Amino acid sequence: MRLVFISVILCLPTFAANIRQASLGEAANEQGCSVSRLTSVFQPTTRQVFFQFVAQQVKSGDQLRVDWLDPQGAVAASTPYTDIPDAPTLCFLTQLPISGFPPASQPGLWSVRVVVNEQVILTKPFTVAGDPNPDLLRVSLVTRRFATEKETDFILDGAGFESNSIIHIAQYTKTGGWTYLAALFPLTARANQVIVRYKSLPAGEYLAIVRNPDDRLSKPTRFLVATASSYKLPTVSGEPWVLTQGPYGSFSHWNNTLHAFDIAPQAGRCIVAMRSGVAFTHDLGLRQTPNQRTFGNYITIDHGDGEYSHYGHLASGTFVVKNGQTVEQGQALATVGNSGYTLGEGGGYHVHVQVTNALPIYSPSIPFQFEDLPDFRPRSTPRTIASTNASALCDCKRSLPQPGDGKQLVGSVVVAQWWNEIATVPTGSRSLDISLAWEGADRDLDLHLVSPSGKHYGWYGETAGYSGKKTNPEQFHIVNPESGQWRVSVEGIQGDARPIEFRIASNTGKAGGAPSRPVHTNAFAVHHAGLAAKPTQ
Repeated sequence: MRLVFISVILCLPTFAANIRQASLGEAANEQGCSVSRLTSVFQPTTRQVFFQFVAQQVKSGDQLRVDWLDPQGAVAASTPYTDIPDAPTLCFLTQLPISGFPPASQPGLWSVRVVVNEQVILTKPFTVAGDPNPDLLRVSLVTRRFATEKETDFILDGAGFESNSIIHIAQYTKTGGWTYLAALFPLTARANQVIVRYKSLPAGEYLAIVRNPDDRLSKPTRFLVATASSYKLPTVSGEPWVLTQGPYGSFSHWNNTLHAFDIAPQAGRCIVAMRSGVAFTHDLGLRQTPNQRTFGNYITIDHGDGEYSHYGHLASGTFVVKNGQTVEQGQALATVGNSGYTLGEGGGYHVHVQVTNALPIYSPSIPFQFEDLPDFRPRSTPRTIASTNASALCDCKRSLPQPGDGKQLVGSVVVAQWWNEIATVPTGSRSLDISLAWEGADRDLDLHLVSPSGKHYGWYGETAGYSGKKTNPEQFHIVNPESGQWRVSVEGIQGDARPIEFRIASNTGKAGGAPSRPVHTNAFAVHHAGLAAKPTQ
């Protein structure tokens, strides 16, 4: 099939955006706002169809909407972008789930259209192929029930089953395909229901396919296995918020963020912990980045059982927990903001939350459920919600303890992780002294400083006044330091899998021989594993 991009389709008057290019495909690049595996025909087993387009001459106040129209011409799904900033160009990427969703059962000629200020400026057709056996063999629902400590019964409801049908269980992969796990014979079988037993599956997205003796196959039917861990909504108990995007959301929830939630404020702005654990803070000082799909400022909580919850798009400077701090469920973390990619949802203010099996926020998300939102179904948004996540520590207005009273800062990292803090050096300071100390001759850390003008102090930067990278403690004595905010960084260099705990002491000497005093620091802690990888949404 020859694939072509659509160039200028139709331009509106100067008060509205226009489209430069548009394309449809089966896969998407989360970082680059592009689609691949381009096609105009999608099988009912396709995970989703992606639509990408570039808008030019975007003006603040433009109302842009993407509509998906079924074969009867009805709007099956719609994605509104109502808070668009001024921009010469903006790239939009959205999706429509197929497999396991209504479009899989609605074959025929579909179309997607872009509407700007209620004017249709682009319509692009595509086809959802039909099921070759729509009535003879099908799986309509997959449920699970506990069988033994390590096994689960999978119950398939549908039609056309036989006593010697074979049930295939497969798992979706990140690329949109699937990996076969097992071929199972039924424990019991009726024409409208079969039950098979298999080992308990970890949290993820799976498929069930039935093969009859005559080699007829049912279309794959998606089912989810959510983590059994108990999470609550990341908002203060009783406050009304709006769930603007759930798993499979058309704004940005696919690939690694497939099972994420976006929640926008109505009155309160405080974000709280969904579960207890150890917090790792990433206040990167970011603001809104409509052309970069990043999480902005975020917090990750390690729950100690192989699961990590993440809270994105937080407001810089509002964090009320420190890096490495243990937090309880419902404890205040930071204020919701619009940092990172926050285009088009309630002024941009919303929190992005997801759960992963690895520390980095850009790891693949896993299905999870909110204990206080038991009736949620994918794509049942927007809707007003309120949590039951109560804690005596739920106030984001309480100030973070500062080390200005002469106490040392403490923290921890593992190898290849970073810890950062912002230190404010007063005007007129004649010296800056910072010391890093840790325990264990088999462990090693590096101390790095960056001045307000961007000058780097460390073993590969400015070394004046530096004790050296093989010393413990590592120390800096900087004469006549720049005034303003310095970044103090600690890097894990050598050790085992355990965190390396450390202490930092810092003082400035005042001009004129005044006694030294502690440097004032802010809660700008950054904990990052694998700096070569950039977190995206």
